[in-house]
Amino acid sequence: MKRIFILLTALGIAFTAAAQHNLVDQKWYDIQKANVDKAEAIISKKFKKHVTFPNPAKGAQWFPDASLGLFMHWGIHSPIGAQPSWAMIKGYRWNGGYNSPEEYYGQAKTFNPDYHPIKYLKEAKEAGFQYAVMTARHHDGYSLWPSKYGFGVKQYIPGRDLIKEYVDACREAGLKVGLYYSPRDWMFPGDRTDAWFDVETWADSRPKVTPEEDHANYMKFVGYVIAQLEELLTNYGKIDILWLDGMGWTGITEHYSEQIYSWIRTLQPDIVVNDRWANIVDPDNPAGTSARIGDFTTPFECMKPTYRPSEWFEHCHIWTCGGGGWGYDRTQTFRPLSWFFEEYVASRSLGGNFLPNVGPDGEGNMSDRFYARLDSLKAWRAHSGESLEGAGPTPGVELSNVPLTTRNRKKLSARPSKGEIWYAHLLPDFTAQVSVLTTSAHRNGRIAKSLGRRPISVTYLRTGEPVPFLFVEGAIVFKISPSDRTKTDDVVKIQF
Repeated sequence: MKRIFILLTALGIAFTAAAQHNLVDQKWYDIQKANVDKAEAIISKKFKKHVTFPNPAKGAQWFPDASLGLFMHWGIHSPIGAQPSWAMIKGYRWNGGYNSPEEYYGQAKTFNPDYHPIKYLKEAKEAGFQYAVMTARHHDGYSLWPSKYGFGVKQYIPGRDLIKEYVDACREAGLKVGLYYSPRDWMFPGDRTDAWFDVETWADSRPKVTPEEDHANYMKFVGYVIAQLEELLTNYGKIDILWLDGMGWTGITEHYSEQIYSWIRTLQPDIVVNDRWANIVDPDNPAGTSARIGDFTTPFECMKPTYRPSEWFEHCHIWTCGGGGWGYDRTQTFRPLSWFFEEYVASRSLGGNFLPNVGPDGEGNMSDRFYARLDSLKAWRAHSGESLEGAGPTPGVELSNVPLTTRNRKKLSARPSKGEIWYAHLLPDFTAQVSVLTTSAHRNGRIAKSLGRRPISVTYLRTGEPVPFLFVEGAIVFKISPSDRTKTDDVVKIQF
């Protein structure tokens, strides 16, 4: 605390209670005209041809087969185990016990983690995770890298760059590098007043300014966001995923999404970016509020996928459930493995990726219970990983009474071709007989037997043993003994 006080005094930084919050100096948000001019040039770009989604670059094509990523919300909210950002709103259902934003931002004075992410990232890779996404900055505005703009480690942990430490660890572990960045910053001058941080008054939290002043403030905000994004996308080498989370300037509906995505690709040609530049998603409105434009869509926040929303999509959910929301769960209560596989299989059978979230603690570490979960995933992966990792989507939801994934598919057809593999996923709650149709073609109201294909083999992956089956009118029928079932995902491999 003394070191921080001396440093701030030497820099001549004056905290002001009148300017929103006395731990966030509004001078840190001084945006130069050059930043605004650059933003205006980017958003005014005219297109002769629309931007193509998803990103057609060769270096982006890993994403639809990635299958499993690790989401991590981490920041000054982590030491006490609170929901990021939303926790500071007094009276809100996601409140973290704070009575004022000053309490929330007070954590910045003691947040100086002994951070070594390589340990858990290596373990995650061995458990089947292919990429990671870390919060570089959430809505609270605290940046985990020494940004020239706004505030964060630059002011409170001089000499540290927590994003560099994370990016380097991802590369060492062999994971694709993802950065979460919230364009929203609740501390940005001219956007919100203190009224925002109390549910009794937040409906009237907009500054009383003219439309011209509001537009000028908004353009400064766009300049700020673009300047920070440029830092993240040019200072750390190749970034594989950018996970945005909504612009969020009240009264502004045009956020120039196409121009922004085009500009991002000039900095990172192979990057994949989600659909949340303009599509604002918050805890009370997980469906979002605007058109989904991006390389991949994210409509299933904290809900199991039920349909295929786009060519590339991702499903994110919170793996822990004992408190803290997206942040650190002090109880380290994890949802059961049965839940994990229900969500993972639902995503993969529809062609999407699963992104479960675990918030590291205040030091940036994961608990023993996290590693125990990874050990269970490693054990499952050893015999059945092929059924989800890089596997293709179901040949047809209507073909089976259990979820299916596929491999070696030559064309989009319900009828399997020679050499094709289908995986039947028997999740813990399923105890009935499995029925898998090998064709969806009908003739005179009956399934055409001649169009079905009899499998070469049917194998229970966990044991490697063949599964006795019947082939009746194009349907493969079998049942796994209850004594051979587990609480994970019991996979039957059907080879044609």
